[in-house]
Amino acid sequence: MKATIHAGNATVTIRNIADDLAMSHSTVSRALADHPNVKSETKLRVQARARELGYVPNGLAQSMRGTHGPVLGLVIPDIRNEFYASMAQIVADAAAARGFHLALSITEDDPDREMGDVRALLVSRAAGVIITPSSGIRAETLDMLRGVNAAQLVRHHPGIAHEAVLIDDFAGVASATRHLVNYGHRRIAYVGTHPDISCGLDRHEGFRTVMAEHGLDASHAALGPPRPEFAQHAVTSLLAGGTQRPTALVVGSSSLTIGALEALRGLRLRWPEDISVVGYGDPVWFKLIGDGLTTVQLPVQDMGRYATSLLLMRFEGSSTLVPSQTGHASRFAPSLVVRGSTAICARSPL
Repeated sequence: MKATIHAGNATVTIRNIADDLAMSHSTVSRALADHPNVKSETKLRVQARARELGYVPNGLAQSMRGTHGPVLGLVIPDIRNEFYASMAQIVADAAAARGFHLALSITEDDPDREMGDVRALLVSRAAGVIITPSSGIRAETLDMLRGVNAAQLVRHHPGIAHEAVLIDDFAGVASATRHLVNYGHRRIAYVGTHPDISCGLDRHEGFRTVMAEHGLDASHAALGPPRPEFAQHAVTSLLAGGTQRPTALVVGSSSLTIGALEALRGLRLRWPEDISVVGYGDPVWFKLIGDGLTTVQLPVQDMGRYATSLLLMRFEGSSTLVPSQTGHASRFAPSLVVRGSTAICARSPL
């Protein structure tokens, strides 16, 4: 017989809720963490029953009694990138709602700086660490992360055996490329981050796959660091001259989008009259350029809330949301937002 649980009981756990609803422990954990793979009706049912039973996350109380402080670490490469700036705000708000403070680290993709910042978070006994790992992450950093409550964000490093909270980057760039092909473009260029970064590899593969599906040349591509100055140089090189220059451009990073647009201005190319452009990410100003920039919109809100809930629920000792195994990832779907920077190709295809 199922045990009776009284509402308002401060000791109610996720397992109690699971037993009460005849659901698995992992389903209840995911529902409370707002995981995208849990049906909306299931989330509502679980969350409503948790409120009725008086379930209260007690991570802050545990941290005050135990060996960890009420701090959550966020280790990201670049705060100037609109995506990461938004992510920091979302994680800070989600952590504050559970009684935690955010400790922010900006690594600039410097492995030594990354190592020092992770060490500092461990010394401060942070309750958890969300990290966007650099491609050259040090072995010492990997060792430190093995015994820590952690999650990877945006990038997935095979040496980190913690869940990765990722964008479905392949699908995002594939949808952008397919949109341009459907508009009649046959010479399409791509500028993205280098394949040493997992998301850079996935985005480039999305471009290559769609081009191959249509028998098109995917060699008009430049891969490099996620910096505007790289994109400015790359786009200038790809589009500088000749009648056979690409008629459309896909950019695989929000930072690179800035550099790409600067390059187009420098070349006196108008979009979409001279070239169609699809960006990546969707800061507010993308809507304000001409008739707006067509772009791959990223699920930053869902990713930030889920990554924060994932760590704090584990810290509270009441969650086994996912297996702790290398390679596990939750992928969040982006969406293509079509605005005025893309148009049907006016040139005859080769």
